[in-house]
Amino acid sequence: MSTGEDPRDDPRWDLVRAAARAPVPTPPGLIARVLSSVRGVRGRLLAEPLELRQQGGMLRISERVVVILARKLGADIGAEVGGVHVSAVAMEDGGLEVLLTVRYGVPAAEAADALRRRLGEKLAEHLGRPGPPVNVHIADVHPS
Repeated sequence: MSTGEDPRDDPRWDLVRAAARAPVPTPPGLIARVLSSVRGVRGRLLAEPLELRQQGGMLRISERVVVILARKLGADIGAEVGGVHVSAVAMEDGGLEVLLTVRYGVPAAEAADALRRRLGEKLAEHLGRPGPPVNVHIADVHPS
């Protein structure tokens, strides 16, 4: 492309423009998970305690505590991974559902996998093994 031309006229952008026009459906349960996350952090979650079987007994812990711990650990891990922000965390069916925002240009699948693995390890350190299952979903991509 020569100097002075508008980069938006570059035909290589045609696929990007086509993708931007395509409707993207909201993933099933996304809104419920986000609202559950907000309720959990604000203290209005009335669910039964999460029970984690461990060597020597059972750990009973509030879902709210697990959500807050996972958000904190996820934020720390996201900063270490780089270009990843934890948007929401919610408990669903005894496991954690983590929604991520990834900066454009960051290998999203690899970053999500790294966060899932490291968050699972950190939760197991804090709560004992095995920790709750962790599922990570990429909810959004932001420009750098």
